[in-house]
Amino acid sequence: MSKRILWSIEVTNHLNKRLEEYIKLDSFKTKSEFVRTAVRDRLSKELKEFKEIKNESL
Repeated sequence: MSKRILWSIEVTNHLNKRLEEYIKLDSFKTKSEFVRTAVRDRLSKELKEFKEIKNESL
């Protein structure tokens, strides 16, 4: 496994509480796991859209 980098992200109290409530309902074990998954999914989506736009412009 690669070395991990610690992100320090400020969020509103409201967002923090909503995430804590969601984690209780879903299979995510921690806030960190949720954020890593969300970032991974978003990057995958953005890269796919970028490639589609780039291919259309060729």
